[in-house]
Amino acid sequence: MKNLSILLTLITILFSCTQKKEAENIVDLTALTEPGVTNISELGSEIIYIPLETNADFLLSQIDKLIYEGGSCFILGSVNPNNAVRDKNAPPPPPMMPKRSVYRFSNKGEFICQISQQGGGPSEYRFIEEFLYNKGNNTVDIFSLGEIKEFSLDGTWIKNTTLDCDELTSLAYSNNRLLGFVYNGHGQSEYSFILFDENGRTTNKYKNKYKFNVSTGAVILNPECIFYQYDGILHCKELNSDTIFSFDNGTFNPKYILKQGEAKYTTAVREKGNSAKLNQFIIQKNFFESENHLFYQYKWKNRKNCFIQNKSNSTQYLIDNELGLVNDLDNGPNFKIQNTVTIDGAEYLISWINAFEIKAHITSEAFKNSTPLHPEKKKEMEKLANRLDENNNPVLMLVKLKE
Repeated sequence: MKNLSILLTLITILFSCTQKKEAENIVDLTALTEPGVTNISELGSEIIYIPLETNADFLLSQIDKLIYEGGSCFILGSVNPNNAVRDKNAPPPPPMMPKRSVYRFSNKGEFICQISQQGGGPSEYRFIEEFLYNKGNNTVDIFSLGEIKEFSLDGTWIKNTTLDCDELTSLAYSNNRLLGFVYNGHGQSEYSFILFDENGRTTNKYKNKYKFNVSTGAVILNPECIFYQYDGILHCKELNSDTIFSFDNGTFNPKYILKQGEAKYTTAVREKGNSAKLNQFIIQKNFFESENHLFYQYKWKNRKNCFIQNKSNSTQYLIDNELGLVNDLDNGPNFKIQNTVTIDGAEYLISWINAFEIKAHITSEAFKNSTPLHPEKKKEMEKLANRLDENNNPVLMLVKLKE
């Protein structure tokens, strides 16, 4: 009887520990439903501006993705040929569509090189579906029409690798192997993920757990799968899943569970097709983390929300990312969070802004009459804005996160 009592006590303790571990991994999105005003100083200690060098051959009209690795910024951006600098006496050319390409800049914003270009040659691409940084090979890889086009960091083409699946919508590296997510807009894909070796051959397939039937046609929402790297390990979240998984050694492991209440976008809602009122549901856009914080970006209630949670004390923030963090450090433009980067061991939030927006901001009465936490930084930011031309390439903004 005594042994039975001891056994029951051990089971109770074990069960309690397990329950506590699960509870600590639950991220409650229902506690905050309306965005508040959050200052940069609540999360960060300083702000840095890095103007990207402007080249007459390319004027970035849009930045779609940024990867910081090895002391360089790799930027997937759109160049509008109609904005190119031309001879004043030359007749205007016919309108052209913007072109996307990958550009490499130094950590000071100096232009280094362009990675490939649009075209039909072996080293060129028709269009860019995704671009990746392969730490294992120290290469930049462009995914286009079922092929991985591999380039050295100076833009030299190395090789093309054909993947034996033509329905991938996103890709990421895990231990030098590619994990691809299979398109599921029609709801009937047999697999959600496919793991490839370095030669593009399938080594494993993972069943689709989120099948559904759509009578009104395919429901296309991007991204269907979010990939991000943290602490050297790949993480992912599917559109209809409430769980963020880490992926290591070919295995998915649950890490965080998002509590979303009635706003969860389920397969049952998705089956209603376009008749569903999407603004009532949380539609994922991005997820990433730093040492001390989780960041989840999603559309809900016709807003671009950015949810932030402190990992240690569970303090939460909800920001309307169209407005961004209020820049109380130097009273410069607000900070619209895009992602995190690590530079020389320090973690930063990163964003970018057009040069003409900075110039317009310093002429506003709100800026002129403001008193920031660091008045000397306000003067530096004003000098930077005065050096810019309104047609310059965007300016990177980095906020150093507090430890």
